[in-house]
Amino acid sequence: FLLLESIIDNYQNTYQENAALNSDKLSAVNIKPTPEFTSLVEKRKQELFNFKKATISLKDTIVKLEKIEIDGFNVKYYSELKEQTNNLISNIDFELQELESKINLIFSIQGHRLNEVMKTLTILSVIFIPLTFLAGIYGMNFENIPELKSENGYFILLGTMVVISIISIWYFKRKKWF
Repeated sequence: FLLLESIIDNYQNTYQENAALNSDKLSAVNIKPTPEFTSLVEKRKQELFNFKKATISLKDTIVKLEKIEIDGFNVKYYSELKEQTNNLISNIDFELQELESKINLIFSIQGHRLNEVMKTLTILSVIFIPLTFLAGIYGMNFENIPELKSENGYFILLGTMVVISIISIWYFKRKKWF
């Protein structure tokens, strides 16, 4: 019993030391969507899975020993050890859930940034595609385009392009996309 109790105490001390060392690096203030931070979180998760596996193995051993009847030894001592291992396992599970939520937050931040970039690219496309279309139409070498023979045709086309750009920008500002 004393041997198992010292092993469990050692597990708890080791867990608390590792948790204290990693709490600074993995705190909510330091969350950054970088590959280094994600790698650090995944490394910590792997450490916790290994630690949990060892703790569950120890708990299984305690459960097996609890079933053996020994004269002059009360089984309640084993249930106390089992409770300590359950507490340690629940602490590990809690930290694993925290790490999983940090990974989800990283993915959410990256998704938000990607959406912002896509929105910017879409706005620029909507502004410049009609202008490119008009430039393509009037860049053709056909004789029957009426504005080509007009004295102010060039300025009318430039004015139309400016009006289209202003209307597009006004619309996006009105929708608060820009």
